[in-house]
Amino acid sequence: MNAPLIILVTSFFVALTMAGVLFIISHTYPKSIRGLADWSWGLLTMGLGLPLFIARNHIPDLFSIVLANLMILGGFMLMNAGIRKFSGIEARIRTVWLFGFVVVFAVLFAWFTYVHPSVAMRVATLNLFSLVVISDQLRVVLKELPRTAGRNILSVSLTILIGARVVRLVSLLFGIDQPTGVFDPSLLQLTYLAIPSIMIPLGTISLVMLASEKLHQNLEFTSRYDDLTQCLNKRAAMEALNQEIARAKRNGNKLSIMLIDLDNFKNINDTHGHLEGDKVLVDFSRRAKTFLRETDQLSRFGGDEFMVVLPDTALAQAALIAGRLNAARRENESIAWSVSIGLSEWLGQVDSQAALLNRADQALYKSKASGRNQTQAI
Repeated sequence: MNAPLIILVTSFFVALTMAGVLFIISHTYPKSIRGLADWSWGLLTMGLGLPLFIARNHIPDLFSIVLANLMILGGFMLMNAGIRKFSGIEARIRTVWLFGFVVVFAVLFAWFTYVHPSVAMRVATLNLFSLVVISDQLRVVLKELPRTAGRNILSVSLTILIGARVVRLVSLLFGIDQPTGVFDPSLLQLTYLAIPSIMIPLGTISLVMLASEKLHQNLEFTSRYDDLTQCLNKRAAMEALNQEIARAKRNGNKLSIMLIDLDNFKNINDTHGHLEGDKVLVDFSRRAKTFLRETDQLSRFGGDEFMVVLPDTALAQAALIAGRLNAARRENESIAWSVSIGLSEWLGQVDSQAALLNRADQALYKSKASGRNQTQAI
């Protein structure tokens, strides 16, 4: 068995194994992590195309040359689609253009197989078209994915694939590389064949790492944020408040908080249903965020009650923000809402978290007892 054949057989089993790994992960991880199945199908397509190369001279050229190379290109395109889905970006290229891209590739391969046979031109065509697809994939990875270990490994893998294709194209252009076929035993051909067998598992490892990183991020987000309003949950809000209190103690900064209660929210649920009540909560949180600074932290404290931590904010400044929230109430719509707000300010080293919250709660109670849709401070 010659070296090119050994490499092709090895690559076949590697591609199928890695496709199986990603297929299992794609059905194990949450559906919110998209693109793994596309990557798996891409590896499977490429892997199934390799036996067609191996069967060269034993089956028609239509299968061993044209179809085999189409499957390689198709595999790269599926992997590109997978990384785009994983990154959460929509395809900007119309289906007709993608179809035309594939058709042109197939026509060129048929031309250089039947009309004007040329191994060098077939190699150049595959390298040029795959270079376009892989370069676009690298662009998406560098632009859309966060700087993590998985992203870095994938970037390196794609860069090596791009570099190999550039070198091959340059060598063909200057006549350095004169391929005679897929089983050409030259060092350049062996290197070119060996690179995918190394990059496929490396790329798969990077995808697994990226999926794991995203799963960790999703779990961390779920543990800290309210699913409905996308505000901090109570546990995360208390952590944020503790951090700001510690900072205020250390630096002597001002700190205020506000507790917010949606007026008559139980009546909204009873009259219009809980789904409409949920929409009110989402509408309030969306509007409230427009009046808050980036450093302010809005949290859903429980039910229809919210808390806002206002760093570097005195009580008078907090009252101005609260006034804007009161003015943001929704009226003249099918479901109107307003809010009652209680304010309190950190009193310095003698103060405590419990006392701060208790004063804000008393102020909120006073606001509701005084007729709602207003702000009180203690």
